[in-house]
Amino acid sequence: MDKKYGLYIVLGLVIGVVFGAAFGTAIGNTIPGIALGGFGGVFVGWFMAAAMLENSKGKDKTGDS
Repeated sequence: MDKKYGLYIVLGLVIGVVFGAAFGTAIGNTIPGIALGGFGGVFVGWFMAAAMLENSKGKDKTGDS
């Protein structure tokens, strides 16, 4: 993977931790909120990077630019 895709994963982690901290404060358990938000953010970032990678592979095969 390119550095760009790794950046999407880390960016997803950071955004997930921020939302998890806010959600964790709302339910009264900050640490589990941060952990679940981080895991969710990594998953979303990984999914976005994988989708972009597959999309770029499809363009290479068809010759589109």
